[in-house]
Amino acid sequence: MGTSLGRSLALFLLVTALAIMSINAWSLWNDWRLKLSEREEEARNLSVSLAKQAEDAFLQVDITLTDAVRQLVQNGPGYASTSAFKTQIHEQQGKLPQLHGLFIYDSQGNWVATSGSYVPSNASNADRDYFIWHRTHNDTDIHISRVIRSRSTGDLVIPVSVRLNDAAGNFAGVALATVKVDYFRQFYSYYSLGERDMLALILADSSVLYIRPLPDSFINRSLSSSPLFKSVLKVSDSGSATWRSALDGVERIFGYARLERYPLIVTAGYDRDAARAEWIAENLVDLALNIVLLLIITGMGFFMLRQVRVNLKNQLELTLVRDELTSINHTLQSLALVDGLTGLANRRQFDALLEKNLERSAKSDQPLSLIMMDIDYFKRYNDTYGHVTGDQCLRHVGVALKSVIHRSDDIVARYGGEEFAIILPNTSPADALKVAQRAVQAVSDAGLAHKATAVPGGIVTISAGCGTITARGDASETERLKEQADNALYHAKRNGRNRAVSGHSQPERQQM
Repeated sequence: MGTSLGRSLALFLLVTALAIMSINAWSLWNDWRLKLSEREEEARNLSVSLAKQAEDAFLQVDITLTDAVRQLVQNGPGYASTSAFKTQIHEQQGKLPQLHGLFIYDSQGNWVATSGSYVPSNASNADRDYFIWHRTHNDTDIHISRVIRSRSTGDLVIPVSVRLNDAAGNFAGVALATVKVDYFRQFYSYYSLGERDMLALILADSSVLYIRPLPDSFINRSLSSSPLFKSVLKVSDSGSATWRSALDGVERIFGYARLERYPLIVTAGYDRDAARAEWIAENLVDLALNIVLLLIITGMGFFMLRQVRVNLKNQLELTLVRDELTSINHTLQSLALVDGLTGLANRRQFDALLEKNLERSAKSDQPLSLIMMDIDYFKRYNDTYGHVTGDQCLRHVGVALKSVIHRSDDIVARYGGEEFAIILPNTSPADALKVAQRAVQAVSDAGLAHKATAVPGGIVTISAGCGTITARGDASETERLKEQADNALYHAKRNGRNRAVSGHSQPERQQM
């Protein structure tokens, strides 16, 4: 809108709308950040919990395997083929739900003992990665390998193995415990998660041991290109972060934890898109209400702007009407104070200005002069030339009289009929007489023909009388000044007309 009020309302509406949108945007963003923070905390806690469970599971296997090795060391390698040892490891297997089996292999990879009841004929595990690793490494610590498929049952298992040495410290075989992948499959299934949320058990070399919800084809896949191994684990052994999975490309909020005892990592990942959808669903009602509120405020704002525009239009129209009426009133007032024939001040304006100048004279103690004038033998002029020409004569005389004054305060007025007057503020009697003489001369110089006049020359002439007074605030001063000027005019006419006489030097006219 073109007005300052309209612009102010429009600016207020814009600022209000922007403020509401900004506050809601900040609130939504803050709620989203809180949602992410909550998911990060949940993922971190879940990964730490699963890491503790995995560590306990492998610790139990580690203890069982270590005990079997200790007995072989105490009783000699031959003890592995005894029924007592086989019964013992069979019983130990039954105590641990995660344990798939216990096995003893000689230096050639041949099966010496197993906790199970089935031994493949002519079976050799010399080709297994864990067997090759122990044969080429003197390290006797526990070693966890990538997932393999059991030759005795066909199940997917995680090998946990230890190197066996003879008395001279040479490689004598491998003691192996296998952990069921299905154990972790079943345990991880207890958690109520989204369709694309992820739980994973990963070997420290970045190989996947188990991952939910992806199929078994992803087991043993390498995650070396994942941010988990490229950057995250280099900073901290546990925590949370967001990255896109290297396996299925889904962006998730991950929690991760490295096991303290074993070279394993557990991760728990929440689908970021699902978290966003949940956040939107939680805030959808509030968002809709805020949008409705914004629309209501905007609608009210536009309604107010429209009302302001209508009101301003009405005010503008009223102002125009008022200005027109004021102009008309001024015109009417001017017409009421101006003589319609000559354009000079009329009698009404003359009386008002005379009173005002008498008040000024009383305040300033300066003289006020009045010149009263009359056209000589004007009745004869009308009788000879007619009233239309008589009116033209009055206009010419008015123009001539107006030309003799030069101050803005001096007023020329038509007093009535063929009579004229000049009000001269701050003017002495002598100066007033000079103005009156100039007025007589100006009319004479106009050369208006008047063949019926008794004044020599046969032209229109005027007679003028001057009066001067220094007012003192007396109410009778107006009449006294008029009488003084009128008496002087009377003497001018008696002395032959076409002349100016100052009432300051003439006796008052006798009553006739």
